[in-house]
Amino acid sequence: MKKSILFCMLSTVALSLCGCLNPHLSSMGASPMIVAHQPSLAVNGDTSSLTLSVDAYGGAKMTGRNIKDGFTGGGAVALSYRPLGFASPLYVEAAFGGKGGKASLECSESGKCNDGYNAWLSEVGKKKYSFWNLQERISFGADFDVGPVILGLGVGAQIFEGGGDFDDIRDYLDKQNLADNEDEGYGVKLYSAARFGARLGQNGVVMLESDFMWLKTLNIGIMLSYYHPSGFHGGVFAAEKVGYGVNFGKTFSF
Repeated sequence: MKKSILFCMLSTVALSLCGCLNPHLSSMGASPMIVAHQPSLAVNGDTSSLTLSVDAYGGAKMTGRNIKDGFTGGGAVALSYRPLGFASPLYVEAAFGGKGGKASLECSESGKCNDGYNAWLSEVGKKKYSFWNLQERISFGADFDVGPVILGLGVGAQIFEGGGDFDDIRDYLDKQNLADNEDEGYGVKLYSAARFGARLGQNGVVMLESDFMWLKTLNIGIMLSYYHPSGFHGGVFAAEKVGYGVNFGKTFSF
């Protein structure tokens, strides 16, 4: 028994030292959606329980597991409904978005990049590979007013699919046993969000939101947004596989 445990330990150490493990690669769609969640239906005095938000964004300096130096751009449409009326903190939200861009591959997993993968990186792997993705998300949650402060939580699921040169090279590396694909260009991830905001009276709302994408790996995104009483909004964000960037859009009430 002791010999078996010792053998397993030595094997693990040997694999780590020789770099025989494969790095992991996943779709660029397995990333947070850049969707500005309207914090309150009463921002502009409306009493509608249904809102539609349209957003566009652009990001650069992309980071993530085994990717870097990418840039992306896209947009999203989100429909939010408060089933118990405009005064209710509860909401249901459906969002659809698309994005595209380019990204380079790298080795960011210490001890998990085999010699063959590293050799491929040094030859052609550092070029930028194009990608495109569609993302769909359904979620529900609540936004609570505590005086001028807004506290919110959300949970749901996100589906993604896409393609491009990035997915083609992932497939090639997987077939050559140089890397492990976590998906085939499509899949689903669990979603959760936490929000903290402040009402500025007739000047609108400032909101900080953290998004978390779960399942196999954890992807995190942070957005700082300003919502004007007119329905226009904008802000800055930092999100894995999206980069650092700005977003802007408009919310319509019905």
